[in-house]
Amino acid sequence: MLLDTRVRQVEGLSGQKVRIAVENSHGEQTIEGTDLLVATGRTANTQEIGLERAGIELDARGYIKVNERLETTAPGVWAMGDCAGSPLFTHVAFDDFRVVRDNLNGGSRTTRDRLVPFCMFTDPELARVGLNETEAKARGIAYRLAKMPMAGVLRAVVIGETRGFVKMLVDAESDRILGFTAFGAEASEMMAAVQTAMLGGLPYTVLRDAIFTHPTVAEGLVFLLANVPARGMRHGSSSVASA
Repeated sequence: MLLDTRVRQVEGLSGQKVRIAVENSHGEQTIEGTDLLVATGRTANTQEIGLERAGIELDARGYIKVNERLETTAPGVWAMGDCAGSPLFTHVAFDDFRVVRDNLNGGSRTTRDRLVPFCMFTDPELARVGLNETEAKARGIAYRLAKMPMAGVLRAVVIGETRGFVKMLVDAESDRILGFTAFGAEASEMMAAVQTAMLGGLPYTVLRDAIFTHPTVAEGLVFLLANVPARGMRHGSSSVASA
């Protein structure tokens, strides 16, 4: 759904059948489904709890201001997790704990350049790590795009869950993996395999040429990456229209 979409009418009962009439730059559209999810977002619960008396400053969004070592503006006071403005995930809060723990024990660990994965455990799952197409375009990064439906993943066929797609962004002039998105059954597990390769600085060709167990979702990477365009065939630039 586009950002300029306006909801005109909602009919039905969530959990059974829902019919929504919307309007956007493409005109009017009717969307049907079984469930309606309303997400209003979250704000920091840091107001009027005395932080200013302790010398702890807040940022413009209301989160506790920290540096890359997760130190606050008050000496000897650290913050981690949601209150520190970290990405709102349990796995990120756990890594924040490791940063603070190591630094309290004489280490020098930071949050700089963390590769943070995103997973939404809907049905089917949505998983992403690294850049998506919108982010790559915004940063002016030219990329090559490989994309295929989940029906091309043999594990998805075996379990009868072929809804969705997988796609990867590869640097236009090298074989570096820029980002990966999967929407489908066990998408989070496939994403973890790509994330591991990205953390190790491996080119996409290592995954393409790997022998994965059959049938696993990771095996689908072999078929996806067989379709990476040749170097010079760019998305995010004037040479090739973006998908």
